[in-house]
Amino acid sequence: MSYQTQLKRGKIVEKEHYPTYKKLLAYHQKTGKCLPKEKFAEDIAKDHIKEFPKGDYYSELAKMEKRLEKKN
Repeated sequence: MSYQTQLKRGKIVEKEHYPTYKKLLAYHQKTGKCLPKEKFAEDIAKDHIKEFPKGDYYSELAKMEKRLEKKN
């Protein structure tokens, strides 16, 4: 799959984080500051965990990344 095709698909999939983006925007508008990096990372992690509540998202992600590393 080409880079452009992957990017197009990724942009569609990652729209799942729009609620988190809205939360960041509201925080910024209220405080004039960016949400701390740790809180941002935590919110994205929560998004992924909520997406697959019966799964083990980060263990599966690590396995997938190892498989992909072997291909490269």
